[in-house]
Amino acid sequence: MPSATLSKFGFDNNLILTYHHWHLLLRFQQTTLGSLILICKGSYPAFGELPEAASREMHAIIPQIESILKSEFNYSKINYLMLMMVDPEVHFHIIPRYENAAAFAGKVYEDASWPGPPNLGDDIAIDDADRQTLLNRLRDRFEEESECHPTSNKQYGRLYTSGCFDIFHHGHLNIIQKSKALCDHLIVGVSTDELIMKEKGNPPVIPFEERVSMVESINGVDEVIAQVDKDKQRIVDDNGIDAISVGSDWKGRYPKVSCDMAYFDYTPSVSSTLIKQRLDLLNKAKV
Repeated sequence: MPSATLSKFGFDNNLILTYHHWHLLLRFQQTTLGSLILICKGSYPAFGELPEAASREMHAIIPQIESILKSEFNYSKINYLMLMMVDPEVHFHIIPRYENAAAFAGKVYEDASWPGPPNLGDDIAIDDADRQTLLNRLRDRFEEESECHPTSNKQYGRLYTSGCFDIFHHGHLNIIQKSKALCDHLIVGVSTDELIMKEKGNPPVIPFEERVSMVESINGVDEVIAQVDKDKQRIVDDNGIDAISVGSDWKGRYPKVSCDMAYFDYTPSVSSTLIKQRLDLLNKAKV
């Protein structure tokens, strides 16, 4: 069901295109020809609270908007207004500006406020038939553009997960597959031999280089990096990470980071420790 803000902006009748994180609407009151509204799907009360993926998708959408409006109406400038005084969800009024009159469907429309700031109370008084023609034309253009240059439907752009991956098992594979389902680019950190020795007091069974090779061979892993310490914020900053995925047992205990967190339940009855314990029992039984 559309939010109150979407309903106010006439979501059902004015929708041009839905992206993964955004809706693009034709502004019912055409302040200038081609005026639009770009509204985020989530209920975020501040621009700074948008998830990284929504911000990144917005930066892919804006060039589409500018390119299409420029080719259709040859605007002189374009204004983006994010007011949020009455309508609390993050949204932008996108107002093309015209030094000279703009033409559409055989009619000419002036930018009454040029060269000053736009007056959102202005209306170019486009009639219903021409307005529907305008909506249909923009729908066609944006659908064509999105087919040629699709935006991602993943929740995150760059996601990081990490582990020792000593004696690789199905639980590791589940975490990697679930992580990849959330992102475009999955970065996996593999703990170095030195870090494992420091954290666990024993060296790994499988050396670092071999563990890296195994993880690199997994479908869905885009990049493997060495995890040399537990400074997760450094990894976020150095690699442009949008989210980190970890096991659900880390909820409330994971070091604070500036990106989103995704928590997954561990695969039951599977862990490197349990496998090592079973191997120890088998070895003892053979003695």
